[in-house]
Amino acid sequence: MSNVAPRFHEDSDFVAPSPWKAFAGIAVFILVYLATGSLDPKQRAVAATFSAAVFLWITEAIPLAITALLSTVALVVTGALSSKEAFGAYGDQIILLFIGSFILAKAMEDSGLDRRLALRLLSKRWATKSGAATLLSFGTIACGISLFVSNTATAAMLLPITLTLVKSINAQTSNQTASTGFLLMLAWGSSIAVGTIIGTPPNVLGVGLIAETTGTRINFLTWAAFGMPITLIMLVIAWLLLKPRKAADTGDATTVREFAARELIELGPIKPSERATIIAFACALLLWLVPGFIEYGYGSASDISKLWNARLPEAVAALIGTIILFLIPCRDTPTGRAMTWQSAAKVEWGTILLFAGGLALGKAAFDSGLAKIMGESVASALGAKDVWTITALATILGIVISELASNTASANVIVPVAMAIAQGADVNPIPPALGAVIGANLGFMLPISTPPNAIVYSTGLIPAKVMMKKGLVFDIVGFVVTMACLRIILPLLGLA
Repeated sequence: MSNVAPRFHEDSDFVAPSPWKAFAGIAVFILVYLATGSLDPKQRAVAATFSAAVFLWITEAIPLAITALLSTVALVVTGALSSKEAFGAYGDQIILLFIGSFILAKAMEDSGLDRRLALRLLSKRWATKSGAATLLSFGTIACGISLFVSNTATAAMLLPITLTLVKSINAQTSNQTASTGFLLMLAWGSSIAVGTIIGTPPNVLGVGLIAETTGTRINFLTWAAFGMPITLIMLVIAWLLLKPRKAADTGDATTVREFAARELIELGPIKPSERATIIAFACALLLWLVPGFIEYGYGSASDISKLWNARLPEAVAALIGTIILFLIPCRDTPTGRAMTWQSAAKVEWGTILLFAGGLALGKAAFDSGLAKIMGESVASALGAKDVWTITALATILGIVISELASNTASANVIVPVAMAIAQGADVNPIPPALGAVIGANLGFMLPISTPPNAIVYSTGLIPAKVMMKKGLVFDIVGFVVTMACLRIILPLLGLA
């Protein structure tokens, strides 16, 4: 394995600060403020803050989370929002949903439950009976785990298993490039998991901004109704694109099965901490799904639906699952519990701050009226008056920006813009917002596009040219699949 350190985009504290880029961010703020003299003071302040934040997020002049905090501070200092309104975004219940889901995911990592589930599947003969079947199994495992665990953690956890198979393929065949399919499947499978609200930060951000701006609340089951088809179709197409053309190029698939079986033996029987994690996660998942079934059975306006949503929203469900982790006794851990506060404190707080800062910026843009003015101008300039044309534009922008910035930063930039354009054209802003959210998850071309891309590229086994060529094709696939699923499913759900 190469010693090249992967250059992650998510919560990128690793980037060496550039004072010149930071000063350029200040310059962007000043220039935009001066150039928008026709707007009122609050709108000018929001425009300048938003532009500077976008510049700093894309250039990564300072850590992404600090940029989010800085943008919130700027909104207060310039009078664009009151301190109560600006920092109220950091106490939004969506933030608590995020925190709870992160802690549940951390328990899966700490207990080793995610690794056990992956090894259990790979030890089955039907899952690894051929190279093609093994490739699909790897993608399914990566995608399945990444629906609830960060794509970075998923890719890092599965990389050693993937490398074991890759070494076997390269040793048995003369086609050294055949192994790149497995590494790209790991990267892509970890990133296409948009089927749950908690699957990626942009999903949670989109739900929050849609609720804040339109009053429409998208529950866990409703999101899965359009998100899971996108995920599953993308998984199958990824497999078809990466599947070796010749069976001889896949090597002996029994290698990974034998490896998985040995690792399972070393893991031993399932541990109490793993059982506790399963119980906590099952409780949270059940509470996430029930509201959707109630709404579909009795209607969203029914008393039981209103009562459930008021007493047990998604954030409360996540926190109930989290609390269970701290309550169930576990003999296999030093503290006697599946989760400790020391471990919980290691969740991705930078992503949470980045997300909250994006909510504050979005609120400022819409409350100040800037979003409406900007949306009307863009819609008029592009002649975009149809909801699906705007949705297509938002999806493309999401994909393009996510090639250069983290998916959360991309969503922070594109989702408010997409909703503003839709409102400017006087059409439903929900489809464009969802197109922007999902598009922000689908940048696959560059080693820096996603943490999984960076992780597999750091092995030195995938040429950048190959990643870009195949990633471009998959970007196009992502756009087509996203638009098709949204166009067909959202009207059925009453969201378009």
